[in-house]
Amino acid sequence: MAAIQSTGKAFSENREMKTLPGEKKRKAGKIASVTGIYALLILLSLFFLFPFIVMVSLSFLSDKEIQLQVLFSPSGTLYLGAYAGIFSSGSKYMKYLANTLTVAAITTVGIPFVSSVCAYGFAKMEFKGKEFVFGVVLSTMMIPAVITIVPLYTIYAKLGWINTLYPMWVPALFGGGATNIFLMRQFMRGIPNDMLKAAELDGANSFVVYTRIMVPLCKPILLYVAVMSFMGAWNDFMTPFTYLDYGSDSITLALGIYYDYGPGSTKLANEAMAAGNVMVLPCAILFFCFQKYLIDGVAVTGMKD
Repeated sequence: MAAIQSTGKAFSENREMKTLPGEKKRKAGKIASVTGIYALLILLSLFFLFPFIVMVSLSFLSDKEIQLQVLFSPSGTLYLGAYAGIFSSGSKYMKYLANTLTVAAITTVGIPFVSSVCAYGFAKMEFKGKEFVFGVVLSTMMIPAVITIVPLYTIYAKLGWINTLYPMWVPALFGGGATNIFLMRQFMRGIPNDMLKAAELDGANSFVVYTRIMVPLCKPILLYVAVMSFMGAWNDFMTPFTYLDYGSDSITLALGIYYDYGPGSTKLANEAMAAGNVMVLPCAILFFCFQKYLIDGVAVTGMKD
């Protein structure tokens, strides 16, 4: 018995000695591949972040250092005068910020609401011609936006909406956009109909089912649409550029930065970079706070039948 045990022990030790070099090679290869992947990701991140690094760095340079055309301060100090300048009493930046926040707040609340109502009708309610109407809604996604500029400008001019904020948020409240309706419909289709039928048997009408059941269950996609609506309104340049003239009291942040700090401006680059950094900051904060919901909203939506 002892001889058998010693023979088995010797066999296992011999086997470990044979497989050990192979395992070391595999581990070394795995570590090398992971290290290479991380190195590549870091290089790509630096490549994409480089413009933002330049923006932040230039915003903290003084007027004299900007004229030296350097990226970092030779003295190693942080100059906050550029940020103080854009928020000074003589700057229009706060007016631009207030206009943009108004549009962003309305669209952030309104678009998820109206698009979820439309999606609920297409996903859970039955009516004649539902699929045809939904197809018409989706077909609007194929219409190039540039085609509608002249007709919309004519309509808004007759309504007296030129140089006002109405073109920036009123159209968005009529359905919320085909893309948002499609995403929410796909999400809602994954919610079991038995749950809704049980609520209807208890006496709940369609409005109660929508508010008490559908809205809480659709939290990921609602947050996704809300955040994307805010970012769309915050970063929108073409709509204000089309309907707002220079000097209007309704100029938004993106257009105001273009007029005040753009190619025709005589202001120094540090103040322009500071204005750009302040504009980027809310979108960055929203993304880092809600990135889980943004990813889950798209991922779960893509899994729905």
